[in-house]
Amino acid sequence: MTLEAEPVAEADLSAFVLNLLDDHLAAMRDIRERLRPGGTITPGTRRTIALDSITVAARYADRLTRALDAAQLTLRHPYAEHEPRL
Repeated sequence: MTLEAEPVAEADLSAFVLNLLDDHLAAMRDIRERLRPGGTITPGTRRTIALDSITVAARYADRLTRALDAAQLTLRHPYAEHEPRL
């Protein structure tokens, strides 16, 4: 299971997070569909799909963590919450 492209962090953090979440949910829906009850797949394939869900979740967490990294939030970014105290 691979995600096609890495979204670029947008100026609006909320839009970036929503886009990232939409991508994540789509990937998880795909996994859910592949694991649906009544499907005809082997136990080894079920394990692989379950591992794919871990990979997708880890990528989502990593991408979101990087977007929220304090080093990335500077006054140049519109989503910086406040100015540093001098």
